Amino acid sequence: MKSLSEIDTVSKRASRASGFDWGIAEEVGKNIRMLEMLGMAGIKNLNYYYKIRNKKKFEKIKLISEINQKNKLEYCPITAGVNFLDQVRSLENLNVIKFKNIAFPILFLPFVSRASEVLGKKILLKIDNRNY
Repeated sequence: MKSLSEIDTVSKRASRASGFDWGIAEEVGKNIRMLEMLGMAGIKNLNYYYKIRNKKKFEKIKLISEINQKNKLEYCPITAGVNFLDQVRSLENLNVIKFKNIAFPILFLPFVSRASEVLGKKILLKIDNRNY
């Protein structure tokens, strides 16, 4: 088993090699570390996502709203997560935020967890009619 520090570092480097800026890679490293700390398959899912990312197109969401829905392409969980975390203060008054067609929701969830810490309250998130 790798240490949490190694998990963080490997995730950052993989994210950078996949084309993300260092700032986003830092966020991914923190998130994968969190997933692995909780016993979830963060590295495995990140690795698989990066393998298919170059073959399959994903939508990059910029502005998060109450209902986020794409019918053809799935949302990139990392871009969606970073923007969600960056915009969390402006989304604070929404009761429910819905996402439809987000790829690899497990990679998106740590962003929501961290946003919850920023706000100091629980966030109800609906992804494809499943509650998380």
